[in-house]
Amino acid sequence: MLKFNNKLLTLVAALALLAQSGAAFSAEKTFVGAFDVGPSGNAQKFNPLTASAGFSFYNKYFSTLTLYDAALEKINGDLAQSWSFSADGKSMTIKLRKGVKWHDGALFTAKDVKFTFDLVKNPDMASSFSARLNHVTDIQIPDEYTVVLTLDTPDASLPDAFTSIMIVPVHLLGNMPVKELRNADWWKQPVGTGPFKWHAYLPDQYVELDANKNFYRGRPKLDKLINRYFKDGSSASIALQAGEIQHTYLTLDQVKESRNNNVFNVIAGPSNVLNYIGVNNNDPRFKDVRVRQAILLAIDRNAIIKYIYGGQASLNNCVLSLPKYVPADINQYAMNVKAAKQLLTDAGWHKLNHDLPIELLTYYGDQVSKDVVSSLQAMLGDIGINIRPRFVDVATFSQTVEAGKFSMVFAGGGNGPDPSVLAPLMASTDAPPKGANRMRVNLPELDRLFQAGQIEADDAKRTEIYKNVCRLTNAKLPWIPLWMTNRFGGVAKNAENVIWTPAPSGGRYQDFPENWSLR
Repeated sequence: MLKFNNKLLTLVAALALLAQSGAAFSAEKTFVGAFDVGPSGNAQKFNPLTASAGFSFYNKYFSTLTLYDAALEKINGDLAQSWSFSADGKSMTIKLRKGVKWHDGALFTAKDVKFTFDLVKNPDMASSFSARLNHVTDIQIPDEYTVVLTLDTPDASLPDAFTSIMIVPVHLLGNMPVKELRNADWWKQPVGTGPFKWHAYLPDQYVELDANKNFYRGRPKLDKLINRYFKDGSSASIALQAGEIQHTYLTLDQVKESRNNNVFNVIAGPSNVLNYIGVNNNDPRFKDVRVRQAILLAIDRNAIIKYIYGGQASLNNCVLSLPKYVPADINQYAMNVKAAKQLLTDAGWHKLNHDLPIELLTYYGDQVSKDVVSSLQAMLGDIGINIRPRFVDVATFSQTVEAGKFSMVFAGGGNGPDPSVLAPLMASTDAPPKGANRMRVNLPELDRLFQAGQIEADDAKRTEIYKNVCRLTNAKLPWIPLWMTNRFGGVAKNAENVIWTPAPSGGRYQDFPENWSLR
């Protein structure tokens, strides 16, 4: 007689359900998406307070105080109904939405917000957002639905910071030591306040969420929302074309290949992500700005945009991309091989490098990006900088650069609607392991400009400060700016009311998933 393992049968059954997608859940409306595919994903990293991407899925079961609209232009309330600064800018009062419940039925209150902010500021959490709350010196909760922040200096960027910080429950986590909480198993079976609640997690396969019947904006139209994991984006694209899933990120080459499909629609838009060549600023070879200038002058960016990206990108000459922050008087760095070679000679490049190949590390693995990297390799080779490309997954990339074991990268940095998001990526005090300044940028003048922009409430004055950020990064090239590409998402034709924006870090905007549905 054959003997069967019940756990194995359960696993096989679950995988069979996923393989059949919508047909498997004929009695329920189930939306299956590959939410963590692409550069904005954060697959199987479940603590949102330590994350730097993946927010589009975190927001399905957690909530934030604020969120941008889908156009990334205006900040609206989520768990916060309103917020206001005192006349001197050194106090902020947040009024919270009443009647919101955690998935276990407990009421959401100001205690949860204070607890979350305290976690973010606690060094043991090593949160990605701790720098965004640096100016918060005290947190008071005068009643159940009011939070008052005391600031050591005005901070106009706080509403933007709130769009990233998922609020977590004090009644479930308040007694857990922070060091233990950072990597606790709780994150793999969490309780949030979002439109969907946690149901199941099968490692390397999927997370399954159920509709939150008590969601404050109303019960979702979908019964289930599934985040299915794929080893690579091409597999997700094939699954979308086969009707197995209803959404995934798409690369430009995948969009071209599926141009005549009748299964899904393509949504396109500016990525708000700067593609740049990053150098390890602790590496003696790159400390002379003339070397960094030579690298940029050697690259025919217009040709790459025209022939490889098919025009689906725009030039950047500083770390900011929104036109209001880009002054006309910056260096355009038009390709000039002769000038690039002279700069390298003046900087003594051959003595610094001894003609050794330099590893160019990147997590971009699609064919378009591989063609771009090949072009960069050829163009830099023309001025005597020999690079050796290395394509890795996001996790390997992160581990490598955070450890400082790199020389050069081809990567992306999220701009977003508020330039202050770049501050922790470039602040001299936030190099790993303390923070997210992975390129080890050390420009005190840039630190001062970001600090000034953070405290300035007047929009015109704030705009001029960030124009100076653009001017400085254009001159000093702490990151070597290249371009901002369009990004693409695929959504099944039988899906309704799905909102997707190619936002930095994969989220921070209102996509109203409770309105998503399937025909």
